[in-house]
Amino acid sequence: MDSRAVLREWLDEANPDRRGRQGRLLQGTSPERYEDDTAAWLQFIEETVRIGAWNATPSHIQTWLDMTGGAVRSRARRVSALSAFYAYAIHMGYARQNPAVAQLRGKPHDEPGLPQLTPAQMQLLLWAADRLTGPSVERDRVIVYLQLSGLLSRSITELDLAHLHFEQHRLTADVWRKGGGTRLEALPDEVRTVIREYLPVRRWVPPSSYEESGPLLTTYRGNRLDSEHTPAAVLRQAVAIAKDCPDPDAPELPARVVPEIVRLSPSPFKELEEARPADAK
Repeated sequence: MDSRAVLREWLDEANPDRRGRQGRLLQGTSPERYEDDTAAWLQFIEETVRIGAWNATPSHIQTWLDMTGGAVRSRARRVSALSAFYAYAIHMGYARQNPAVAQLRGKPHDEPGLPQLTPAQMQLLLWAADRLTGPSVERDRVIVYLQLSGLLSRSITELDLAHLHFEQHRLTADVWRKGGGTRLEALPDEVRTVIREYLPVRRWVPPSSYEESGPLLTTYRGNRLDSEHTPAAVLRQAVAIAKDCPDPDAPELPARVVPEIVRLSPSPFKELEEARPADAK
C-alpha cells in the first residue's frame, strides 16, 4: 500500500489505532506533529533516496536526521513519529520491519544548553511543591516529589496501586523503565509520606480505576494521566511558585525548567536505590 495513504489512514480521527510510539492514543497536537515529521521523512526516502518507505533501514533514518538537524529533543520527536508510523504499518501488514530504532533518538541530557539544577534550586522546587494549591493538590505534590526523586514522566504515570509495596519502614515500587519492564526501587521516605496523604483523596471511577486497583495518579474522571503533558504542567506550577519565593536569598531558577532537567539534577531526597524484596535473603 502507498505509504502516504497509510499515513492518512493511521492519523484519521476515526481510526481507533491512531496511537503513538508508546501505544497510547494520540491527543492534542500530536497527530499534526507526527504527520509533519512523517511526511518529511517519506519525501526524503521516496523522492531523494528513491527506495520506498518499506525498504528503509536505520542507516537511512540516521542520514535523514543528520541532514534535518535540530536539537536532540527534536530528533527524538521525529524518531518517535516514525517508530509509531512503522509500528502501525507492521500491525496492518503493510511493512515487515521498523527501522526507527530507539538508538536513533539520542539522549536528552546530551543536548547542548540543557542545564542541571543545583542542590539549592532543587530544594527551592521542593519548597514550592509543598505550596501547590488547587483541586488536585495532593496528587500534584506526589507528581513533583516523584520528579524530584529522579523518575521519568512515564514512570510516574505508569505507577499502579499494585506496584506500591508498603513495608514496615519503607515504600518500594515496581518502576517502569525504558525498554520495557519494571525494576523494584525503594522510594524516599518523603515520597512515602505524600503518597500516604494522597491516597485517601485519590479519585477512582470504574472501569478505569478502582479504590484498591488501577493507576496511582488519576484525572478527575479516574483515568490514568497523560505522561506527555500532565507532569510538565504540574512542574510549571511549582516553578512559578518557586520564582515568587519571597526569600531574598532564594536561588534564581533558569528560564526553562522541564521534567528532564529535574530528573537529571541532584535529588533533595536520598537517591533512588534498587530494592530487594523484604523477604529476600
